[in-house]
Amino acid sequence: MTKMTISLPDSLADYIAARVTSGKYSDASAFLRDLVLRDQENHKLDDAELRDVLKKAEQSGSSDRRIPDILADAKAKLRGHL
Repeated sequence: MTKMTISLPDSLADYIAARVTSGKYSDASAFLRDLVLRDQENHKLDDAELRDVLKKAEQSGSSDRRIPDILADAKAKLRGHL
């Protein structure tokens, strides 16, 4: 295991301390490990998957949906994942 030293603004350090105090995490390292693991899960789309998604989108043809409707749907989906 590698040891890292990081610098954070006081407000972020206080936030981490509050999360640890809440009992969900045993210490700051556990909180940061969980944060990094969640970030990894959210970014698993690799190049091959991206090419596949783009190929399928191209093959699906043109849409009759309006751009504002597409953007509204995309924003709603993003809000659901945050």
